[in-house]
Amino acid sequence: MISVAERPQGAKRSLAHGWRLRFPRLLATIPTVAILFAAWVALAPPQLGGSTSYVITDGISMLPRYHAGDLVLLREQSSYHVGEVAGYHNAQLGVTVMHRIIAIKGGHYYFKGDNNDFVDSYQPTASEIVGAEWVHLPGWGNFILTLRAPTVTAVLLGLMWLFLFAPRLSAGSRRRRRNHA
Repeated sequence: MISVAERPQGAKRSLAHGWRLRFPRLLATIPTVAILFAAWVALAPPQLGGSTSYVITDGISMLPRYHAGDLVLLREQSSYHVGEVAGYHNAQLGVTVMHRIIAIKGGHYYFKGDNNDFVDSYQPTASEIVGAEWVHLPGWGNFILTLRAPTVTAVLLGLMWLFLFAPRLSAGSRRRRRNHA
């Protein structure tokens, strides 16, 4: 073992020999920020500069694959083709409809629900298509709808406040007690 006097100038002790990291929180923060950034790039909605739209399915028009309460993530594409499941903004209904493209004629897309025996009455253009199916999460839409309930939201916000601020409040009172002792 080399004594402190024998160690060459500028040599550092390894972590195994007792050196501590100078900035352990920074070391833990960097991967966390990288993961959050990657999640933002992949999942941010178009309203916030991203490219992922969300549809919570309702009704039976896309049975048997899609059920009411499923969550479907849609991504914009440069082009859409027949047979693809996509969502479009229906100006007549004022909602996003997710059905299968069955034809493309004169710049308009014709959609039909897999469980429907009729073609949608609205034929959107490419600019009205929100995106094509990227990820299908069965049942997750019901979970999202539950989280949107005002009571659940209030409870979750209260718990978040407790976890974020309660430890700091108790640490401050411990410091004050130590200073008075």
